[in-house]
Amino acid sequence: MITTDAVHSRTRPKIVYAIPHLSADATEHFAHLPAFLEVLGERTDLVALVERGTPPGKLPGVRMVVSAVGRTRLTRLLNCVRAIRACHRAGYRTYFLRYSRLLLIVLVLTYPLFRPRIFLWRSGTADLIEPGRRKTVRQRLDDGLNYVLARCVHAFVTGPETMVPIMRGRWRLPPGRMRLLYNDIDSDRFTPPDPVRRSEVRRRHGWDDGDFVILFVHRLSFRRGTRLLARFLDSVDAALPCRVRLVVVGDGPDRHYLDRMAAGRPNMHVLGAVPNVDLPDLYGAADCFLMPSYEEGFPRVLLEAMSSALPIVTTRAGGSVDVVGRDYPFVCAVGDLSGLVAGVVELAGLPRAERDALGDRLRDRARDRFSPQRVARMLEDLL
Repeated sequence: MITTDAVHSRTRPKIVYAIPHLSADATEHFAHLPAFLEVLGERTDLVALVERGTPPGKLPGVRMVVSAVGRTRLTRLLNCVRAIRACHRAGYRTYFLRYSRLLLIVLVLTYPLFRPRIFLWRSGTADLIEPGRRKTVRQRLDDGLNYVLARCVHAFVTGPETMVPIMRGRWRLPPGRMRLLYNDIDSDRFTPPDPVRRSEVRRRHGWDDGDFVILFVHRLSFRRGTRLLARFLDSVDAALPCRVRLVVVGDGPDRHYLDRMAAGRPNMHVLGAVPNVDLPDLYGAADCFLMPSYEEGFPRVLLEAMSSALPIVTTRAGGSVDVVGRDYPFVCAVGDLSGLVAGVVELAGLPRAERDALGDRLRDRARDRFSPQRVARMLEDLL
């Protein structure tokens, strides 16, 4: 006798969703994936393949969790082969990858054996280098390898809309190979805090109720605009009558530079990497979110701020305008330090009710356009 659940499982698309890193204290944006997979699992027959971290034995909505974790690159490569073979034996041959280059290489090399369908997500031009510098030999080799790999996939997936022609041109792909997919945000986790919780978090960090707290959350690197932060803070601090604090969350190659800048600025707080599970408190305690990036793809930090009803000042990098909306007022050109300063000063000068209304507008947009349910439907349609 065949049960209704069995028939339903047969009719749903079968997909292996690759997770580059998963652990309880993860600081990367991959920490968003379990909540999304729970929703996606309602529409698909889903396997999660975890490459690094400490994957749990089970995930809600996921039929099977397969680990390719290893201590070295070689053991991870061999474990990827074993994981692909296990998925193949269970009847899964469609893979969705977010970056995951090692797994992608293994899928391409083992194609004659397993015949996988590969959907590769990439967004942004992460190879952007500082002016005056040249790409190293290794960077050029990486570009060449990525160029080859991009031609070996069934579909190249990116988002938001602005990034589709950018990524197509970057990797010189045919139009028929491109697919559009949004990032999602769990608005139940990233939600505006109640006033008591907000005050508690601010007191814990030593921020007074009258302080204007500007939050930066991102990788600490040149392409994310971190070299602008100290000068930005000095200008905003001079322009506003209240005490201004700049809170920097993240890690990366510019961490030591920012530590040096903060050493002479008591109102610049470099917190370093913070587990994603703890970020909602910081968004909820801040007054403004700043994203001064030179380069972006589909910035999930904007979604986190929007869902938290936190007003944003951002550059137009990558797909940022698609995320906040083309009519959003506090957007400036890439590299425009004076525009970032003016935007924050203007925002800080608004009555609290107007700032709250702006935050509510962003949260409504995040919930309507970037909900896990909508993105799960988009992904199902791609398959």
